[in-house]
Amino acid sequence: MKLITILSVLLLSACSVQVIDMTPEPTKQKFDLSDSEGDGIILARDECPNSNAGAQVGNNGCGSNTVHKIRHRLDVNFDTNSFKVKDEYIEKIGKLAEFMTEYPQVVVSIEGHTSIRGLAAHNIKLSQNRAEAIKEILIQQFNIASDRVTTVGYGFEKLLLEGNDEYIHEKNRRIVAEISSDKEIIDMKWTIYSVDNEVE
Repeated sequence: MKLITILSVLLLSACSVQVIDMTPEPTKQKFDLSDSEGDGIILARDECPNSNAGAQVGNNGCGSNTVHKIRHRLDVNFDTNSFKVKDEYIEKIGKLAEFMTEYPQVVVSIEGHTSIRGLAAHNIKLSQNRAEAIKEILIQQFNIASDRVTTVGYGFEKLLLEGNDEYIHEKNRRIVAEISSDKEIIDMKWTIYSVDNEVE
């Protein structure tokens, strides 16, 4: 009887299953796949880890910049074949100068335009002289640095209005100031919650 008991114990112990843990050790990530900024670019390929929140970024995590420009019509009109700035317009030019003083990173391009009267070559020169006249006022009367103001004369290449009456000619004899910042502005992502602000 004792022998049978010993044999039974031996047989049962032989049938026992030994469980072996086959789970491999966790694989160590070679690259950092986290995205601490939340810009959608993993840190392993993020070349600009400190990009602005909400900025539109490329595959390398870097945002793109654009130079911001605003076109503003200066209500400065001229007599026919003249580039003399009338005293009544000095205050309006002063408003542009105030803006440029408040924002020293801003530069301006002054565009001169004419009506269709006269020859094209003459009007190009006349419109350039008109733009230069505005520049001189900005520099001489309002102390704007000359390297912040450029000029261009378009003649009648870019008419505001088509036609051949005195009202249209007067409106086409004009000055336009294109204001831009030498500091680039970061492009932001557009979402359904974005509001596009247009500057007239």
